[in-house]
Amino acid sequence: MYARSQKKDSPVVTQGQTLQMNEFAKGVYVSCLQLYQFRNYPFLQLDLPIKSGQVVLSGKNGTGKTNLLEALSFLGPGKGIRQAGFRHIVTQNSAVPCWRVRAVIQKGNEKTRLGCGFEPSCVKNNEKRQIQINEVNGLSQQDLASFCSVIWLTPSMDRLFSDDPAARRRFLDRLTQVFFPKHASFSAAYGNALRQWGKLIREGKSDHNWLSALEATLGRYGSKIAVGRRKTVALLQKILDGQNNSFPQASLFLQGGWEEELANMSEEEGQDFIKKRFLSVRGLYAQNGSTKGVHTVDLCAIHREKQISASSCSSGEQKALLISVLLAQVRAQVERKDFLPLVLFDEAMTHLDQRRREALLDEISTLKTQVWLTGTDPEIFQNLKKTAYFIAVDELARNIPDWAAVS
Repeated sequence: MYARSQKKDSPVVTQGQTLQMNEFAKGVYVSCLQLYQFRNYPFLQLDLPIKSGQVVLSGKNGTGKTNLLEALSFLGPGKGIRQAGFRHIVTQNSAVPCWRVRAVIQKGNEKTRLGCGFEPSCVKNNEKRQIQINEVNGLSQQDLASFCSVIWLTPSMDRLFSDDPAARRRFLDRLTQVFFPKHASFSAAYGNALRQWGKLIREGKSDHNWLSALEATLGRYGSKIAVGRRKTVALLQKILDGQNNSFPQASLFLQGGWEEELANMSEEEGQDFIKKRFLSVRGLYAQNGSTKGVHTVDLCAIHREKQISASSCSSGEQKALLISVLLAQVRAQVERKDFLPLVLFDEAMTHLDQRRREALLDEISTLKTQVWLTGTDPEIFQNLKKTAYFIAVDELARNIPDWAAVS
């Protein structure tokens, strides 16, 4: 029976506190994965040994390794590792434009059946996926977050620190949502109010009461977003400061989006500050169509040993810094939640030298949760041969039943 989680947002470590290990944090392990009309898989059922610590997917490019990780990424909140439109995920030439992902996950002795999928709606541009937990339908992404969270590393993130700031905000918001499950709904409410506010001003509609109500909404949710992000960065930094591995230490901080002012305010003070700021920039927005705000904040990082911006580092150093942050995220969940994330590393070895490849595999082997890895050559993962479950992905397509291949 599904029961809605009653947990409040997780507390976050503050200056001067020491981190306390949560001895009861459980790893998340997928024991069964079933796909229907998902990308290049008309049908797939993958059964795994109980509590496989690492799962290695190997095969040539284009065989469907990343597609499997994308399916797994839908076991947590969000739009998956590709951020793709749900309509574009359906198997090509499918008779029915829908897809489904189902899985059995295990945390300790508890088994949970998770499912999600997409079916076309009569509502234009509807991109909502259906979520099912233990056969109960119609659930929300916040419900899903109480059972499984997912973090991932993909090739498109290799130069995250020199990419567009929007990519770093999305990355930060995914990390923040783990500790503050309402963060996504706050962001959606803020974004909706911002669009309405901007439209009114662009159209020259000077309804002061309506604009004031929208500015109050922007203040209310903008302040909550800022607080959640700031606390998440503080927690990650605490973990990063205590990490002792072969990956470079990062100094993280937020920049822009009025963060410099908001950082010294309470949530209530920030709410009033944001509301007044939007009021003060109405005229400026009417002229140039843009304004600052929490929607423009940037996540920045410094390579601590070299004391240079992460954006100025080489591709290999940027990836090593990103891996360091992701490992800190896993350990942060050990400290602050009762379960760890499912970890998806797509082509994680690219741009890493041999020393760091071996260091990453060593780190992965110590994580008390399931880690999925992909690569064209399984020999890259030979250090995990004793503990990992290896899957030749090109063999999976050959085992699709005839009835599914022609559906």
